[in-house]
Amino acid sequence: MSFVGFVGRHRTPVLLLSLFCVLFGSRLMLIRYAGYATPFLDEWEADGAAILKPYLAGSLTAGDLFVPLNEHRIVFTKLLVVTIFAISGYWDVILQMIVNAVVDSATVVAIAYALSRVLPGSWAVAAMILSTAVNALPFGYDNAVLGFNTHFYLLLTFSFAGLWLLSDSCAWSPRWAAGALCALLASLNLASGALTPAAAGAALFLQSACGRRSGLREGAGITVLMAASAVLAGIVPHVPEADEFRAHSVGQALSALVELASWPSHAVLGLIFFLPSAVFVLRTLAERPALKDPRWFNVAALVWVASQMLALSVGRAALPLQTRYSDVLLIGLTVNLVSAFWLYHANAAAGRAATGRRLALATWLGVLALSLTHPQRHLPDRIEEWRTILAVGQSNVRNYLANGDPAFASRAPAREAPSFDPRRLQELLDTPEIRAALPPELTGKPPPRPWVEAVKGGLLHSAPVWFGAGVVLLIVVVALGGAGRDKSRAPDRLTA
Repeated sequence: MSFVGFVGRHRTPVLLLSLFCVLFGSRLMLIRYAGYATPFLDEWEADGAAILKPYLAGSLTAGDLFVPLNEHRIVFTKLLVVTIFAISGYWDVILQMIVNAVVDSATVVAIAYALSRVLPGSWAVAAMILSTAVNALPFGYDNAVLGFNTHFYLLLTFSFAGLWLLSDSCAWSPRWAAGALCALLASLNLASGALTPAAAGAALFLQSACGRRSGLREGAGITVLMAASAVLAGIVPHVPEADEFRAHSVGQALSALVELASWPSHAVLGLIFFLPSAVFVLRTLAERPALKDPRWFNVAALVWVASQMLALSVGRAALPLQTRYSDVLLIGLTVNLVSAFWLYHANAAAGRAATGRRLALATWLGVLALSLTHPQRHLPDRIEEWRTILAVGQSNVRNYLANGDPAFASRAPAREAPSFDPRRLQELLDTPEIRAALPPELTGKPPPRPWVEAVKGGLLHSAPVWFGAGVVLLIVVVALGGAGRDKSRAPDRLTA
């Protein structure tokens, strides 16, 4: 079978593979350019002091994995740190960045695919391509080049796995239980993950209001999800140091919420980005589709995005648009993009005037495209600044390890010493366990497992190949007419 013939027979899997390669390649290029082997900022305490030090001393316990970092319990991030140490033989933040790139790329493509099921073939392909293209831009560069930030990606992975499983399953079925478990596990990544069960419960409640769920079992399922979120939110620790970033009035919280909902625009005009999704939800509720209809997943996704924005507007009102939150905001953008395409197609099916539909969609897309230039134009300078800071910090740590000059502790925090507290960093660097875990780039020792370095180097140097292969595959798929879609809608109504 020829290559073109193979692609023609497996268009959807090849499309998904091509999008993964584009995203993965873009992440690898960023890591290759701006990623450094020296741990940075919170990594010293959260990974080094809290995990690797007791691990190497033989005193690490399961309870240590659940000790909060600020308001967050980052259990899976800590597990990954130990796993990567076992693989590389040292504290390997570069390998963690690469693992994060795999998780992020696969998750974003999977979410885009799941959301696009409401669209016919060519529109679905267009939505997935545009979503991938926007996600390939390094809006969340600090997550990509900070190995420690695995939890930002796994929040998306577990949350959307939960929404996928819960949105079309009967309460207390094995599929429902698996979805509830994924939703609960989302809280072990970021504190805002505590709202994932509630977002799923709210979507299931809307299904119940539309007559697609009924009975005691379904009511109990919704109640359990809501109660789980209440409990999880209640055990989020209070961190006094974070009080200055929280909303201190309803007005401040609303202002932060508008900023988040308007992203990437820096004006209130950006609220129009959520207009198609609002109409999508209203029409879905009015039409009361069958439980297996994929529109319910999109409704759940929108509720989840709104819950995350609400959490940020309350918990980080002073700095709601930090780049580390871009990955969540980009999912909201994908939801809105799919909703806009669905609205255009639905109006076409209803026989509405083509000129008005085209003008509305073109205007919406135009405002979005222009708005994306606002955060994008600052990216090169910010990434270069980040790269410079990491390079200086790595050089200063290496020099301290070589000559022990105590002047290191007086270096400018973050900018010259890769920590918010240089004296605490000096203390950690003098700890035998931490010094034994440091990467070869700092100690000058040969890497314990050369094959790991070969794999990492091969992946990073092949970054343009991954990206280029993804683009080529994508061109072939589009040329062959896009991915096929199963347009069937299975009627279903859950009863207890």
